[in-house]
Amino acid sequence: MVSPDMNKTISQQATGRLPVMTGLGLAVLWLVLGLISDGTTYHLAPLLVAGLPTFLYALEDPTPLLRRSAGLTVLGTSAALVVTFVLVSTRNLGGPSLLPLGGAAAESVIFALVGAFGGLTVGFLRSGTGPHR
Repeated sequence: MVSPDMNKTISQQATGRLPVMTGLGLAVLWLVLGLISDGTTYHLAPLLVAGLPTFLYALEDPTPLLRRSAGLTVLGTSAALVVTFVLVSTRNLGGPSLLPLGGAAAESVIFALVGAFGGLTVGFLRSGTGPHR
């Protein structure tokens, strides 16, 4: 039988693992889909890869740390930008863009930054350092 203290320790160690694995899983999925489907733009992929890890962490942990939220934002945004770079270098990011300026690559970078800002905002507000507390 597992002691309550051990359950608490295991639970604390697992906090943050789901957001990281979800973000990296989405990045890999976007990369694979982008490599096998030429001319298709997955518009929301960079936004989700950049912002979802921080958002999930903020929802998962009752008292999220702003430092951890910032780290997850950097991780998600870096993953989104790396996938964008790989898809651009292999010429697999040539589909249409939702934005009036730039192509799909510019859209991916802008959407990744929007996702990062959104995720960091949720992390900031949920950490207790926001203006609502």
